[in-house]
Amino acid sequence: MEIKIDEKQIAEAIINELKRHSFIGEKQNVTVIYNAESQDVLYTVSEVAKLIKSSPSYVYELIKAGLLPALKLGSYKIRRTALLEFLEKYEGKDLTDPNNIKSIEKQNIGNEAKQ
Repeated sequence: MEIKIDEKQIAEAIINELKRHSFIGEKQNVTVIYNAESQDVLYTVSEVAKLIKSSPSYVYELIKAGLLPALKLGSYKIRRTALLEFLEKYEGKDLTDPNNIKSIEKQNIGNEAKQ
């Protein structure tokens, strides 16, 4: 017996229940990340930019610097697994300038909010 699960439908049902019980607001944005380990999902540069809360030009900088592997199928695409590996590898790093990676200094955390 094969069971097919529609992850999008399940996610929408969960979000609706959270809203119904006032755990999240009606207009609050919710990002759902599907468990797609069995699939090799490709993202566009724009999709990656949205996921990492940056701009497409910054994603292109990461690709150009060799930090984020990509392939070109008409336009640049990034494998889901490559994005996850990138995020894990550079956690705790300041990638403001992809050509000059620094460790995030703990004593400076929070100073951005004061500026």
